[in-house]
Amino acid sequence: MKALVFYDVRDIRYEENWPEPPQPSAGFVKIKIDWCGICGSDIEDYLYGGVIPVHEPHPQSGCAAPIVIGHEFSGTVYETGKGVRNVVAGDKVAVECVVGCGKCYWCKLRDFGRCEQYLSIGQHCDGGFAEYVNVPAENCIIYSGVGADEIAVAEPLAVCVRALKKGRIKIGDSVAVVGAGPIGLCSIAMAKVAGASRVICIARGGHRAEVAAQMGADLVLNSREEGWEEQYWQETGGLGSDLVVDTGGNIPAMQLAYRLTKRGERCVFTSVANGDIPINALSIILDEKEILGTVAHSYEREFAWAMKYICDGRVDVKPMITSHLPLKDALTQGIHRLIEDRNQIKVLVTPNEKLLEEFRNE
Repeated sequence: MKALVFYDVRDIRYEENWPEPPQPSAGFVKIKIDWCGICGSDIEDYLYGGVIPVHEPHPQSGCAAPIVIGHEFSGTVYETGKGVRNVVAGDKVAVECVVGCGKCYWCKLRDFGRCEQYLSIGQHCDGGFAEYVNVPAENCIIYSGVGADEIAVAEPLAVCVRALKKGRIKIGDSVAVVGAGPIGLCSIAMAKVAGASRVICIARGGHRAEVAAQMGADLVLNSREEGWEEQYWQETGGLGSDLVVDTGGNIPAMQLAYRLTKRGERCVFTSVANGDIPINALSIILDEKEILGTVAHSYEREFAWAMKYICDGRVDVKPMITSHLPLKDALTQGIHRLIEDRNQIKVLVTPNEKLLEEFRNE
């Protein structure tokens, strides 16, 4: 089958004869992929590595590179293994990529995103940049009423459902979002769904800033323009925001998010940044600010809700989707283009070129 395979840092290959998954075992299903999104973490792994196991196999999956990547995907149930009852062949589904070990304290609470040995389908075992993939049946959630491309964006939206929950957002809160990539844009949308009175986005201008407004931001400030921070403090009455969500993907953005947070309120870090963050300890104490970390999601707690928000129209992800590509172009026109062109936001890839017909004029 066709697949996009990670071998090592800066070594991702399009394979036309990759082995197709076997008949699914008990409790598993084979999915025929419709769409799979390119995530920022795919780009980070391509450029620097870190998440996808290369030399040592993942403790739960037992897999190491080469691995078929892709963890944001939708598809159609093609075949079911023994004992599967929640889905049948032909069902249209999105797949929650997080799989807990099933044995630890957190898994017993069904909070799989906190499992210390959780695996992510498409990072720690074969994923969605292929024609087929085998996944646990319980990670499949049936959907209807929206396009398969839209539902492929449920995974990044689920990240933001969790982030806003961790930030204990309340109706009427003022919210600031640092960054206007997919996680930033989804955070804006979720803040509005949760009842934020006002959402300010700090972006770097360009198309992403325009989409931030479409996703619900009441004010978008361009961090490249002189005086933007003074305007922020003026707009917030000199106080800052009740909840600030960092999505910038780097340590300076995390420092900025903390600085923009109102005294006594909450700052949520979503950036996957490996390094120390210089934040004055006395500031945390005297200003009584809370810093909260968040990562991943669980299908019952966040992923299912993300799908519901897309399916019932409370979140329209279409403005975020900037390209639909065939799988063979995922590296050259997808990953490389996202690195070079900041006007690209969410790039979706399909192994089924018939699905591209309605998007030929993009």
